[in-house]
Amino acid sequence: MGLISVVLSSQVTYYLFMLKRLIAFLSILSLSISLPLIPASAAAKAGAKCTKAGSIEVVQGKKYTCVKSRNRLAWNKGVKVETTTSQSVQSASYANMKKSMLPKPVGNLFRYHYSPNAVVGFKEKIESELNYSMGYWTSVYDGTELFNVFYATEKDIDWLINAWKTYDLDKNGFTANEYKGRLEREGAQLNAGSVPSQEGRSHLSFFRSSTRPIQPDAMIPHENVHIVQQQLTKNRTSQMPCWLREGSANLFANFQISEKYGPSVYDDAKRADMNSYQSGSVEIRKFNDSQWFTHLKSLEGNFSGGCDYKNRFAYGTGLLLSEVLMADGGFEKMMDFWRAFSLEVDWRQSFKNIYGVELDTWYKTKAVPYLMQEYARVKRY
Repeated sequence: MGLISVVLSSQVTYYLFMLKRLIAFLSILSLSISLPLIPASAAAKAGAKCTKAGSIEVVQGKKYTCVKSRNRLAWNKGVKVETTTSQSVQSASYANMKKSMLPKPVGNLFRYHYSPNAVVGFKEKIESELNYSMGYWTSVYDGTELFNVFYATEKDIDWLINAWKTYDLDKNGFTANEYKGRLEREGAQLNAGSVPSQEGRSHLSFFRSSTRPIQPDAMIPHENVHIVQQQLTKNRTSQMPCWLREGSANLFANFQISEKYGPSVYDDAKRADMNSYQSGSVEIRKFNDSQWFTHLKSLEGNFSGGCDYKNRFAYGTGLLLSEVLMADGGFEKMMDFWRAFSLEVDWRQSFKNIYGVELDTWYKTKAVPYLMQEYARVKRY
C-alpha cells in the first residue's frame, strides 16, 4: 500500500502541476485575444512602404515619419529620439510640484460618517491625513459643500450601503457590488477606498478589515486627489482616461507622503506602484515599442479594457506618464487638463490644445521611451 500511495500521490502532483500550467496558458491566451492585434507593418523601417502621410512610428529609439517620395509613401530615414534621464524627469516633476503646491491650513471640508464597528485609530488617520493632503490643494480646490466621507469595517457592509442611500449615493449599486466582491476576495487583507468615478455627486468611502494593521501609506492622499479631480472636472472624472485619473493620483500622493516622511519614500512608493500589476499574467517589461503603444490605448477607458482594478495596469503606467507631463508642462497645465474634462470637447483635442502635440505622437515620442527606460531601471519584487 505504501508504494501504491506514493505512485498515486506522484500522479496527482503531476496532474495538478499540468493543470496549473494549462490554466496559466489559457489566461494568457484569453488576454492576448482581447488585446488589439498589432499589424506586421507597424514596425517602421527607412524606405519601407507606409500608408498615411505624416504618421509617426518610434522603433528602437528612432522616430520615423511617413512622407511622400517619388509618388509613393515611405518611411523617412528617421531621427534619434531625444531622451532624458529617469532622474531628470522624476526630479523635474517633483520640483514643479514643490514649487506650485504650497501647503496651507484648511478649515473643515468634510462630513464624516463612521460605522458601529469603526476602528478609532483609523478614524483618526482619515481625518488627520485628509486635512494634511487637502492643504496642498488650496490654490485650486474651492468646493464649498462638505464632502461626504464614509468608513465601515467588514462587519458593517449593510450599514454602509444604507448610509449611502441617505444621501442618494451609489444609486446604480456599482460601489456596493465592488466592495462585496473585494470582501470575498481579500478577507482579512481588505483595504478598499474609492471616490466613485461617475457623473453627479460623489463621495469618499473606506471599507476595511477591522483586524488589518494601521500603517503609513499613500492611500488616503491618493483618494483625496480624486476628490479634487471631481471638483475640477465638475463631477466628470468618468471621462478621464484611467492612466491619467489613477496615475496622477499616485503622483501627487507620493509627493505628499515624501514631503511628510522624507525624499526616499518617493522611490519606494514609485517602485510599489510600478510593480502593482505583477499579480496578473502579462509581463509589461517585455513589451516592445508597438506593444507599449497598444497598451496605452487600452488605458484610455474608464474601468474597461486594461483599466480594471484587479490588473492595476493604470497605476504604475499612469504614474510614469504623469511624471512626464508634470516635468514638461508643470502643475498649472495639468490642472488645465483636468478642468478640460468639464467641457464638451474630446479630451484628446484638449490634450493637443494644452500640451501642443497630438496624443498618439506624444505616446510614441515621449511616453513609451520613458516607460521602457523606467521599467528597465526599476526592479521587480
